[in-house]
Amino acid sequence: MALSLKAIERLLDKSEFQLFARTRRSTIGAASDADLQDLAKQIRERRDRARGIARQQRREMRRKAEPQGARPASDNSGTKAKADALTAALKRVGAERTRRTEKLHAPSQRSLARKALVLKQRQAAAKQQPASRQAGKGMKSVPSSKAGKSGALDHAGQRSAMHRSKFAR
Repeated sequence: MALSLKAIERLLDKSEFQLFARTRRSTIGAASDADLQDLAKQIRERRDRARGIARQQRREMRRKAEPQGARPASDNSGTKAKADALTAALKRVGAERTRRTEKLHAPSQRSLARKALVLKQRQAAAKQQPASRQAGKGMKSVPSSKAGKSGALDHAGQRSAMHRSKFAR
């Protein structure tokens, strides 16, 4: 379930929320490639730290590990939600970087038009015109070897119809 911006602001500390805000749709497009790379690195570090803390808290709740603080953790939902919010931000950065890479490698409209013209000219040259405008003999009709349907002329299907009705006339 998506969290509201206020809920995310409560989960993250100030510096993490600033990183998160830089990944929003309205601001991520203005960032340079170097900024995106640096942003991804910083978010990844924060996300990994939050994941590690959530994992430790989960182990403390199951009593598999010694408590890190004064008392053992009773819930890790906040830390897990923090890691999830940072993961979503990291995915947005990755998607923007992928979009920019694909945009650089996409063919231009000019090159696509030239390629289409070459294909069209090649096909026109390969097309063979008939020697004359006279029709050939065309397809030959092949009579069907199947038996006629029930009710066909000349009682061709009478036997099968009687067999289906299970009585003889």
